[in-house]
Amino acid sequence: MHRGRWARTALATGLVFVFSMATVQCSSTSDSAGSGGFANGSGNGGSGNGSGNGGSGNGSGGSIIDSGVTPTDANYSADAFFAEDPPPADCSDSGAQPMKPGGTPECPDDKNYKGCPCPTLGATAPCWPGKRKNRNKGLCKDGVTTCESTGELSLAWGECVGYQGISPPTFEPPPGATGKAACTCFSGGYWDVKNTSPCFYTSGSTVTGGVSTILDASGARCPTTQEMNFSTGTPPAQPFSPNTLKVDCNGYFKLCYTLKALSAQGAQKSSATDCAVTQVCTEAYYGMAGKGPNGTDGVQDMPDLPGWITKTSAETACAAQFYANGGYGEFSVDGTSDECDKVQKIFMTFDYCPFKCNDPANKNDPECVNCSNGSGAPF
Repeated sequence: MHRGRWARTALATGLVFVFSMATVQCSSTSDSAGSGGFANGSGNGGSGNGSGNGGSGNGSGGSIIDSGVTPTDANYSADAFFAEDPPPADCSDSGAQPMKPGGTPECPDDKNYKGCPCPTLGATAPCWPGKRKNRNKGLCKDGVTTCESTGELSLAWGECVGYQGISPPTFEPPPGATGKAACTCFSGGYWDVKNTSPCFYTSGSTVTGGVSTILDASGARCPTTQEMNFSTGTPPAQPFSPNTLKVDCNGYFKLCYTLKALSAQGAQKSSATDCAVTQVCTEAYYGMAGKGPNGTDGVQDMPDLPGWITKTSAETACAAQFYANGGYGEFSVDGTSDECDKVQKIFMTFDYCPFKCNDPANKNDPECVNCSNGSGAPF
């Protein structure tokens, strides 16, 4: 007789559980083949993105001209403006060319440097004494400048007041800054996966294999033997999990969930050497940065993580190792923002609850109170 057991993810930090041998039957199945299941819920850990203070203040980061002289309206090339201060890189598919500023390379009208000509006494405008690539990214924010009289007939922009994220004398983010303090387009994202619960089938004391659970109204359950087939390597037709993504910069992102087994009960996690039961991924272009409520970053539905089943002898052996020793889930990301920021890392690992936590009678046990079907983490 084949039995399935499912495992839920443990939310409690730092817990590595030894799995009990109590069998939990899947809902809507009997003692016949296909009953039971083991699924684990969401995890702990996860790596975030650091941030720091880049400073704020008054000052000018460009050349200051004699306010009594109006620059000549010359036909400057884009290179004249961008050679030392280029716009952000472009890795999008738009193919759009950066717009050349007006004015002169010393007084470009997109920066409004102190001492450069201005049109109307008392007028205010955004100003930025730093590099174009950092402007209004992360912690870097524009300041404000006011048009002032500098002579009987001359007007020029005054001090740039209130800019943030950079400071004299470099007018760049602090060396080694990361996250929002680095003032790049991408500084972080969040991946939320509704289901990370695997199922393991056994025949007597032998593990037949691992397979994705199915989400229904009552939560995660093991698929029946009519819904999947270990002999043919056919996973459930239903997807493993819906998932959503939120990022502070548009771009193309691939995110993966990997299920790994510990080498022994209570062993330390070792991503490089621990075997993998399975890995499933989703990838798409994310285009909701700044498009959420009140200009926040929007949550975007990603393609569902597909159903999975162990197919190779190595995967089946790893499923048996997970069943015996316990294991953990990993989240990883490989992405490129529209401004060519790269992110490639494992950003979260999470533990699984013991099998006994599938029994409602044990829901208040210390090792079961924080169990869940899914998980989410920042990257």
